[in-house]
Amino acid sequence: MSKVINISSANLNYLSPLLKWRVMDLESLRRECFHAPKYKNFYRIIRALEKDKILEGYRDPFNRKKYVYLSPFGEDQISHKENPTAISKDTLIHDIKVSEISKAFFHLGWAFDVELEHQLHDRRNFKVTYKIIPDALLHCEKNGAKFKIALEVELSRKNSQRIVEKARQYLESSYYSYVLYFFSKRNFMKAYIDLLQEKLGDQAMARFMFFVDEGLIENSEEIQLIEGVFKGKKIKLIEIFGQSRNGVE
Repeated sequence: MSKVINISSANLNYLSPLLKWRVMDLESLRRECFHAPKYKNFYRIIRALEKDKILEGYRDPFNRKKYVYLSPFGEDQISHKENPTAISKDTLIHDIKVSEISKAFFHLGWAFDVELEHQLHDRRNFKVTYKIIPDALLHCEKNGAKFKIALEVELSRKNSQRIVEKARQYLESSYYSYVLYFFSKRNFMKAYIDLLQEKLGDQAMARFMFFVDEGLIENSEEIQLIEGVFKGKKIKLIEIFGQSRNGVE
């Protein structure tokens, strides 16, 4: 029988955003919390939760931000979901990127709702019905029309056959309107574009957006200016989704 500890309602408030976003830097987590204390006091609380093995942490060596996420033990204390949000250290950098991009879309008002992979797994029969589960599902609306975007974050080059098979699965599904690929390197993006162009053709490429973030997204303003390729043309995200609708920077 697993150990059970008493978590105060205040600490539950600080932990609950992680059930959705999985992994967050401390300031982002603090802003999501209701009546959060000042940063210094908040940091002290987080350190105590790490000491109690509720949270695990990671310090990014480049941007120096401290990220936290629920440990398997911590999630067991506060969540009753079938599919855990608990992060594998092997995929931590990938999961940080997925969370930050998804969160930016939501806070900019580009997506009115976001579901990360673990939330999609919790939807009954989702995999059986729609065959493929993205890193995140962005529910968007523009000019009165609602549409769904599958987010795929690619930090390393995958097997060519698998890339094409997955893209074909998206094309066969009417559930996803578009697929948005985010790459860590420009040469990865070019390789994907060339491969899918060759195997799927021009008409199919209209369903795919390709963007590259070789640096580190520091805020929502920066993600708006990220450049990529859509329908064969170089374009910025802000040109597709428009100015922030929530006054967020």
